[in-house]
Amino acid sequence: MNLKPRNFDEVIENVLVDKGVCTSDILNKYSKKEKSYYFNQFLIGATNRRKHPKDEYAFLLYSSERRKHIPRASRFDDMIKDIPLIKKSCNYWADNWPNGYRVTSAGYNIFSACCKAVPSKCGLYNEGKPYNPPRNGIRSQLKNSNKCSIEVKVPKEILLNELSLRRYLKSLQQSDNHRNMISQIEYLLTLAKASKSGLLPITYVQSNGGRLYAEGSVNLQNCKREIRKASLAGMFDVDIENCHYNLLEQMCARIGIKTPRISHYVRNKKQVRKEVATTLQCTEEQAKVVLIALIYGANLGPRGVLKKLDIDTSDEAIKDTWISKLAEEVTNVRRYVIEDYTARTRGCYKIKNDAGMIVKTITENGESVKKSKLLAHLLHGAESLILQHMISFLGDNVVLLQHDGVTCPNPVDTDELSDYIAEKTGYRVQFDIEQLKLDLNVDATDRFQQQDLEDIFEDEMAA
Repeated sequence: MNLKPRNFDEVIENVLVDKGVCTSDILNKYSKKEKSYYFNQFLIGATNRRKHPKDEYAFLLYSSERRKHIPRASRFDDMIKDIPLIKKSCNYWADNWPNGYRVTSAGYNIFSACCKAVPSKCGLYNEGKPYNPPRNGIRSQLKNSNKCSIEVKVPKEILLNELSLRRYLKSLQQSDNHRNMISQIEYLLTLAKASKSGLLPITYVQSNGGRLYAEGSVNLQNCKREIRKASLAGMFDVDIENCHYNLLEQMCARIGIKTPRISHYVRNKKQVRKEVATTLQCTEEQAKVVLIALIYGANLGPRGVLKKLDIDTSDEAIKDTWISKLAEEVTNVRRYVIEDYTARTRGCYKIKNDAGMIVKTITENGESVKKSKLLAHLLHGAESLILQHMISFLGDNVVLLQHDGVTCPNPVDTDELSDYIAEKTGYRVQFDIEQLKLDLNVDATDRFQQQDLEDIFEDEMAA
């Protein structure tokens, strides 16, 4: 989905001319198709989506995708010179990453001016057509175009706490370190301003593994954590406590597989994170991300999760520690869980998760799919099943879907919810509930970086 205010590309062109960045003659050198692609990349970069692994402030730009719109690289380079909204910051590296681009300082200023220039209630467009959301808020087709069988209804529009969000925006504008976050807030407010209802639209599409992902480059599911808190200040996050380790423990228990270290973490979450942080000489926030990464197949080697998090801990310091043994346990037990689900799936070389989603266990080349990816498929399926029953239980008391929980306008009886989920799914899980509050004293940069890395590990394994 490519959701924009009506005529947003024309707004960009007008602002470029008004600000003296380029002339109408220069803009007219390029076709509508070329400019549409270029402005889409500008939007992705300004709002910090599609992050580049080499440069956290850059976005990925694939040559294969660019060629569909602008066949010649030299033509694209000329466009960057003529319309200086983005600049290259990382070069292509074969089998590792494509070129990376950053939004220029002038580009951020143009983006802010464009958001301010959008007329109120002008309407929203998706891929050049008037935006038409599904009635129940969920697309009838999966990402792979198969039919979606989810019947629950979720909100397709959200009322933003604009007072809280604008306060947060103003605090971020006091420094030059948060341009991406500022752009995210500006665009969320602009989408709400442009919609006929004055509310922020949101539409979900189910992945091949069962997860419900919000569509669009910027939304309240994929935005920075503190932006979501400011947008929904006063509401309540209800999340499955230690979700995937909890589910993995129960999957193992069903087939008689013991998980002493996984079980210890499930029951002593805070203590374990402190101990892991001490072992790795990192923050507890980083320790949490390391633990999540392990269940998604990451390792503690020199090229693994610790490198991604810039944690400088030697192999010798990690050897024979509790976390190294946890990593071994996760690797060992996942084989039995995968075998159990495979045996219960009809057909060859297939595996079905609890959400009823089926994937192949071998690739088109005849190679086995990584066990970490298959385990992620199973965990996402159980998570999706629980989420669907959470929605049924909570009814109208749901504003936003997340992967392992929801945001609610009113408090929730979590004990009653736990009993309901156990009855409907067979999984006994506990829920954390937190009232969302705007905190202007949070060091946003560090926290958001860790949250983004957490998302990377999950997205890499998403089926």
